[in-house]
Amino acid sequence: MLKVDKVVKEFNGFRAVDECSFEVKKNTITGLIGPNGAGKTTMFNLIAGSLKADQGEVYFSDQKVNSFAAYKIARLGLARTFQIPKTLKKMTVLENLMLVPGGQSGENIWNSWFKSSKVKAEEKENESRAYRVLKFLELTHVADVLAANLSGGQKKLLELGRALMADPELILLDEPGAGVNPTLLNKIAKNILKLKEKGKTILLIEHNMDLIMNICDRVIVMNDGKHLVDGTPAEVKSNPRVLEAYLGEKTA
Repeated sequence: MLKVDKVVKEFNGFRAVDECSFEVKKNTITGLIGPNGAGKTTMFNLIAGSLKADQGEVYFSDQKVNSFAAYKIARLGLARTFQIPKTLKKMTVLENLMLVPGGQSGENIWNSWFKSSKVKAEEKENESRAYRVLKFLELTHVADVLAANLSGGQKKLLELGRALMADPELILLDEPGAGVNPTLLNKIAKNILKLKEKGKTILLIEHNMDLIMNICDRVIVMNDGKHLVDGTPAEVKSNPRVLEAYLGEKTA
């Protein structure tokens, strides 16, 4: 589903990502972990097209996407969330979701006048899709609430919901558990597992090791911009190189 091959990204001479390579298999949940400053979010930005790699290649579904704009990569079936939710605060939860599908007829002002029936039919379908997503996320009770008035955990769920409205094959989740209370964190974890059951592929950055260990099939570890190790959660948890990277000292 995803292949990163010897990717390099520099900022003013500093290598945030340093010849990093890894793969993500289809229909798996893969964790991307590492100490602060390891290059994880920069890697997400490179995969999603927000940044361009200085060297190396990124392949999504066997297609090289290095030079693609972010919107083109999204159209291929990749969606992402952000560590700090980027909700449209003055719109309702439902409106945030309905805005996502691309190529809506209502975006053309003339269609509102001359093809109003088509516009209304599309809006009705988008509304139905949005309610299905809200039901999946257990957010139907806040459908008409302004996004600005949601709790931090609810905003994380809304971020996930907006990604789902794009019906992606691969979802990049940037710290979905950050700042979330245990109840909502458990709900997010269950939703991620349900997405795998639906055939989705997930790559997530997360500092909550319990979440990583409980839901991931494999874990990739980055340190100093490099690929350090990867393996099952149990293998990574006990790896001396991982312990050294996190603790900052050599282990026996």
